Amino acid sequence: MIKTIIAGGLLGLSFLQAGLPVYAAGPATAKHATVFEEVFTAPAVRAQMEKVASWQWRHLTEQGWNHAPTDWTNGAMYAGMMSLAQVTGRSFFVDRLLQVGRDNEWNTGPDRFFADEYCVGQLYAQLYSAYKDPVMIDRFRKLADSIVAQPHTESLEWKNGIHHREWAWCDALFMGPPALAYLSTATGDPRYLETADKLWWKTTDFLYNKQDSLYYRDGSYIGKKEKNGTNVYWSRGNGWVMGGLVRMLDNMPAGYAGKARFQELYRQMAYRIAALQTADGTWHASLLDPANYPAKETSGTGFYVYALMWGVNNGLLPEKEFMPVIQKGWQGLVGCVHPNGKLGFVQEIGAAPGKATADDTEVYGVGAFLLAGSELIKYDLKKNPAAVTISNNTGINREGDLVEIPYASLTAKMGKSLPSPFKVVDALSGQEIPYQLIYEGGKTARQLLLQVTVPAASHVYARLEKGSPVPVKTATYGRYVPERKDDYAWENDRMAYRMYGKALEQVPKEMAYGIDVWAKRTTDMVIDTWYKLDNYHHDNGQGLDYFSVGLTLGAGDTAPAGKDTIYYPKNYRQWKSLDNGPLRTTFALTYDSWQAGSIPVTVTKTISLDAGSQLNKMSVQYHFKGNELPVVTGLVKRKDPGAMLLDEKNGVMGYWEPVHGEDGTIGTGCVFAREVPGMKADNVHLLSPGTAGSEQPYVYYFGAAWSKGGRITSAAAWFSYLEAFSQKIRQPLQVNIQ
Repeated sequence: MIKTIIAGGLLGLSFLQAGLPVYAAGPATAKHATVFEEVFTAPAVRAQMEKVASWQWRHLTEQGWNHAPTDWTNGAMYAGMMSLAQVTGRSFFVDRLLQVGRDNEWNTGPDRFFADEYCVGQLYAQLYSAYKDPVMIDRFRKLADSIVAQPHTESLEWKNGIHHREWAWCDALFMGPPALAYLSTATGDPRYLETADKLWWKTTDFLYNKQDSLYYRDGSYIGKKEKNGTNVYWSRGNGWVMGGLVRMLDNMPAGYAGKARFQELYRQMAYRIAALQTADGTWHASLLDPANYPAKETSGTGFYVYALMWGVNNGLLPEKEFMPVIQKGWQGLVGCVHPNGKLGFVQEIGAAPGKATADDTEVYGVGAFLLAGSELIKYDLKKNPAAVTISNNTGINREGDLVEIPYASLTAKMGKSLPSPFKVVDALSGQEIPYQLIYEGGKTARQLLLQVTVPAASHVYARLEKGSPVPVKTATYGRYVPERKDDYAWENDRMAYRMYGKALEQVPKEMAYGIDVWAKRTTDMVIDTWYKLDNYHHDNGQGLDYFSVGLTLGAGDTAPAGKDTIYYPKNYRQWKSLDNGPLRTTFALTYDSWQAGSIPVTVTKTISLDAGSQLNKMSVQYHFKGNELPVVTGLVKRKDPGAMLLDEKNGVMGYWEPVHGEDGTIGTGCVFAREVPGMKADNVHLLSPGTAGSEQPYVYYFGAAWSKGGRITSAAAWFSYLEAFSQKIRQPLQVNIQ
């Protein structure tokens, strides 16, 4: 629950309306101070960000866009939404931004050299940095090349439509320079940042008043006065500058020649802006005549909280001096959020100070609010560091993925600070993260296995806290089945599988070699029940076994191969359970020696199945005399036509079987973390050739899906899953232990 101490007024009203506790301001007791600080914790800040962002997307969906999706107004919103996407656990936000890009055809606005029209380029460049899809930046990059090529020699006087060609107004310093800077970061091309740097100072030399440490909105405001006789300095206008400054600095590599000059300008403005904060925590529309515009104003305030917090986080501003200003500003912002998430007191579009009411909102105000929140979260994480940071640097949402953390590395880094027992908590949501200790058949933990959801381009910050973890529902399980001819069966919350043992060899009519699949429509574990009832060839509402293996490789087994020959072993002889749920089940099957042509071969197959995955990890370790052994991995085909995928470049092989009457369709697949030249289909299998070394693990992934399982219902969906899985294993989640 988020709590805060307030002094009344609209801030108190909004918290009362939201059903949150309100505390009258009083003596600064330790208890009150603790309560006061709760509003600034990372979970509290993220909750406010998601609340405001969710309202904004609902409003756009229900009421439509007030401005073109390529417009600067929305460009500023996207900047904040992208910052939220990097810390939220909800893939909705990055997915929505992706859809914006697609709807825009990754283009900027029609007025090509008008900075307002290419502010959206910041979003495209940031998404490209994660997704690496050239189409995301192709059009913007061509525009940027033309901006770089222009002479930029015109005067910035506010006439002759200069704003259509140059950055002649202070707002442009948020719209244009960061767009080029993010493109420079995304592409590694320094020309874009260098051009942004050069043109930034052209604008600054014209509009920045060194005596006041503030920017005029444009040349037409130089000499204009407020009612109190001061210069006219627009709050949001200077907020645009401050926001643009830190976004430029964020994209300047270490050792960049122009960085110090930007930092000095930043400090000058930061001290000036901090001194102009009003008693209500916001900055009013007019910086030097706030009494003439007595209402709060949240768009400028959002950018100031963002920029000042960035300065503290990056060591440019002293924490002791600036945190009171920042915290007061954030409370002022939160107090302007309606119970439904609407952000109020956003001054309407303009070029000068103007009115703002509790009901006034705009997308750029939301963008500023989200940017401010993102920096507050970074601050809280520095103060209360997470033990583990998990980063998704890919363009794939990782939903319920498992990530391995070497337990020895964890203990080496944390030492005595590693609690026992411990639970793992998401630092930004406060929710427990399910985990399993992996022993790999030994007596001491080898891995800490976390189940996390990390949207594309996002992060999870995990803390290890003392206490007993909440029990994790069993989502993987396996066992030796002596009552059914030495089967070894295993399953997860998606599908079930089995391999055959020695006893089956005594029943020639039932003899089979490869991997069998059981189709499931339940997340419950079914192996024990199905074997006990012995009617699993009939769908009892949970699924059934109708997959036919026979004398084939089944659903992705591997065997030595010669020319047009597969050298099958007899069925496995020994088994060993290494780990058995709840999130990962691993076991090893050992086979007796057999002849692969003229070569005696033995093999051990180690199989792991994770919760939530359609695919198993297979590690095949052969022993033979010699250096190399040709092998093939196969998926059994059916007589009737099925859909096939043979992607040699990405090492993906998939098969979508013909419909099996009322039982639906099973898809099988294999994924290799390498190219696989020579994939083919013969009369019996889809085949992927390879070469195994003696005592060297031959690793790949195999598995299946069922159309009636409700998750993957078509060949296109199955092949898409396999391709995405291929990208995941090539670009695993990145783990950093503090």
